[in-house]
Amino acid sequence: MNLARPINEEKRQERRSCILKEAVVLFAENGYSNTTTALIAQRVGVTAGTIFQYFPSKEALFYAAVIEPLADIQEKSLACLKQEGTPGVLIKNMVEEQFNHIYCYTNELRLIQYVLGQRIRFPELTQKVLESTKVMTDTIECVYAKGQLMGEFNKNFSPAMISRAYISFLNGIGLTLGESIIHHPEWGNLKEHALYLFAPTQHKKMRGNLNE
Repeated sequence: MNLARPINEEKRQERRSCILKEAVVLFAENGYSNTTTALIAQRVGVTAGTIFQYFPSKEALFYAAVIEPLADIQEKSLACLKQEGTPGVLIKNMVEEQFNHIYCYTNELRLIQYVLGQRIRFPELTQKVLESTKVMTDTIECVYAKGQLMGEFNKNFSPAMISRAYISFLNGIGLTLGESIIHHPEWGNLKEHALYLFAPTQHKKMRGNLNE
């Protein structure tokens, strides 16, 4: 009996993840109103009632489809900024991590933009997205400011402006290029330009490290 429980829980988590993955795609493609739980169930290959064994309502499923991937992106990004190394190294590692995986989150980014585009309709979700973005920009800002003090970044720029400019650039790249980003002829230059936004004082050296 004890052995069966972990296996059943693992299967339950796998199915939940599958439902959530398809929900993200369909909500991003069709919007909230035009995406039904029946349609999601059909794509997953389960009955409509099965959806409600994992999510109490369509609204709860939509909430999870927006928030959970966002939390995953944030966790991986923040982890890069909490490693050992100088601020310049940490920023470089973050850019590398985000650019190498941004194509995995194309639909997730579209869904976030969908929510932000309808703030009155989704006030709670909008607030959660903005709070998550602020955590990210505040952390980048802190690391960047330390780098400025150490002479790694140009001291003439506002850390707050730099952090927000970078996040905007990253989101724009993800939304416009999507899954084709890694096949884009300017892929290397785009990633390099993302680092250049931080105005490093030794850009050539950091650029070489980024392309290693």
